Amino acid sequence: MELISSLGITSSQYLSKERFISYHHQSRLLFSLGSQVKNVLEIGIFNSLLTEILRQSHYNVTTADIDPSLKPDIILDLTADFILPKDKFDAIVLFQVLEHFPYEKSELALQKLAAVTKKYLVISIPNTTQYLSLQIKTSFLLKARHLLWEIPQFWSTTPLCDEHYWELGLKGYPKKRFLESVAKAGLIVREEYVDPTFPYHYFLILEKI
Repeated sequence: MELISSLGITSSQYLSKERFISYHHQSRLLFSLGSQVKNVLEIGIFNSLLTEILRQSHYNVTTADIDPSLKPDIILDLTADFILPKDKFDAIVLFQVLEHFPYEKSELALQKLAAVTKKYLVISIPNTTQYLSLQIKTSFLLKARHLLWEIPQFWSTTPLCDEHYWELGLKGYPKKRFLESVAKAGLIVREEYVDPTFPYHYFLILEKI
C-alpha cells in the first residue's frame, strides 16, 4: 500500500470542493449519533481536519494511521494482526480507507474493528457509477432539491483511483457483496447515504449487533 504522504499531494490539491462535501457528511453522521458517542477512534488521518472538528466539538479523539510521519496516536496497519483496546471507543471512523488494500483484507479488517468498537463504525468507501445528478435551487425554496440516477459501473474492473484495489460498483464488487461483508462482521446498517452532488463517496453508519 502506497502512503498518501508519499504521493506529493499538496493541501490545496487535497482540499477540493468535493473533499469538503465529504468532511461535512463525516462530521454530520457522527454528530447524528448524539451523546451516546464521546470517545472516537479515527483511522486514516492525513491532514487531521476531521480530528480538529471533532475535538472542537468536545469529542475525545484518538488517531491511528499506518504512516508515522503523520504523527498519529497509534501506528496501525489494518492488514496486519493488530490489537486495539476493546469497548474503549464508542465509534470507530474510517473514511476512504478500506479500498486501499485487497478486498479480502478489507473484509477481515472490518470484522476486527467490529469486534473492538463499543457500538458504531462510521465509514465511507468509493462508489463508482455512471450517474446523472440534477439540482433545483431557487430563491423561494428553503432547501435545494436533488434528483440522482445511478448505474453501477459493473462492466469495468478499473478503479478511478490508481491507489485503490477495488471500488463499489465495479465488476465483482456489487453493493450486495459489501453488505454481506457487513453482516458477516456482526454489523447492521443503521444509515446509508450518497450525496447527489458527489456520489463517489458512499457513507454508512454501521451498528454492532
